[in-house]
Amino acid sequence: MDLLKRGAALAAGALLMLPWTGSLPAFAEQVGSVEDSLNDGTFTYELVDGSYTITHCRTDAMMTEVPDLVNGYAVTAIGEQAFIGCTFISELKIPETVRSIGESAFAGCSSLKKIELPSKITTLGASAFFSCTALEEIKIPDSVTYIGDYCFYNCNSLTHLDLPASLDTIKEMAFAECAAIEGFDASKTDSFTFSDGILYTSGKTEIVRASTKLEGDVYIDNNVTTIRPGAFSLCYEIEHLFLTSAVSYIGEDAFGYCSGLKSVDFAYGLNTIDDIAFKYCTSLESVDLPASLTKIGDGAFYNCRSLTKAVIPESVAEIGTGAFLSCPELKQVSVPKSVSEIGDSAFGFVEDSSTGEYKPVSGFTMSVFDGSAGLSYAKSSKIEHTVTDRSLKKVVFIIIAIGLIAAAAVFAVVLMARSRKSASAAVKKADKEAEEAAEEESYKKILDD
Repeated sequence: MDLLKRGAALAAGALLMLPWTGSLPAFAEQVGSVEDSLNDGTFTYELVDGSYTITHCRTDAMMTEVPDLVNGYAVTAIGEQAFIGCTFISELKIPETVRSIGESAFAGCSSLKKIELPSKITTLGASAFFSCTALEEIKIPDSVTYIGDYCFYNCNSLTHLDLPASLDTIKEMAFAECAAIEGFDASKTDSFTFSDGILYTSGKTEIVRASTKLEGDVYIDNNVTTIRPGAFSLCYEIEHLFLTSAVSYIGEDAFGYCSGLKSVDFAYGLNTIDDIAFKYCTSLESVDLPASLTKIGDGAFYNCRSLTKAVIPESVAEIGTGAFLSCPELKQVSVPKSVSEIGDSAFGFVEDSSTGEYKPVSGFTMSVFDGSAGLSYAKSSKIEHTVTDRSLKKVVFIIIAIGLIAAAAVFAVVLMARSRKSASAAVKKADKEAEEAAEEESYKKILDD
């Protein structure tokens, strides 16, 4: 399933589609004839506002420094995707003349271990060091204010980062799936704080990134409202997670590959579990979702292979594509009538790792409501199911209620009739006794006379 196999790199997927080859693209071969452009055999430059931007580097190039001056013009920028896929560079120094580094500038430089950035740079663009898996050492200059989305995504050798005082923005997934990340020094910045193995925004309202050294029980701080995308990805040793009612959002890939996670204490207040939030949590055994939840994203519990129980509350309106795909131990699910949308292969299927085909889970059944999205899904997916007709239940209840009311009314009428009958008999008896008394009195009077 492409949606799930991409990991958390949804926003960066386009750069992975680019051909990383050792040859120059066609446009670079002609660039020498274009005014304001230059190709020196290693780099392609473009003259912008009186200085050069590096727009391309040969993917088979080997160097340790980027030039600061070319043909009398300063090199002031590294353009978007300029070094993408340059797998032969292990160390690189960027000159002080450079003021900006574009999006995906060094993405896929899998041999890059150390890079020295210029002291005046202010922005690290989105995916700038995406999947630089060998990167061990990088100092973020004191001038940097912004780290873009996916900037250090999948930098699996990065263990520690010092955050400068100038830094005020870290975008989503900036440190997601960094398998070796242990901690951050955030003592210089007022915008972030690092405490008990977790990097927070100021005030501890959002979790940015957790140390992969966290283990055992993890209690989310009472102030946290948002667990950002990728925040706990690859935290293999976490076993039990405890959320508070303040948490309303769990982001994309937030707990991806937390293979030791066995249980999650979901609290009322949670509104959204985003795409692939708990993908490959292979030890997770059950999920009892809170009655405040409205959305379960695409692949939210993808490949949770130990999952045997999933309780979906009446509040849920949307269940995404592949939400519980490849959960082979999940044999039964009840889908409430509140669910109006269910994506393909949300329940009851496993993905064949060798062919990528989906196969039905043996013995899987669904409990659904008549006329609901759950019933439509079960039928279209040819899944065994039982149907509850809520409207019929209401009709039966009303009939029984009417019957009880009618019976009560009849009983009341009978009691009233009996009461009236008893009263009538008493009156007749009294009249008769009075008549007899009158007759006896008359008889006595006759005898006396």
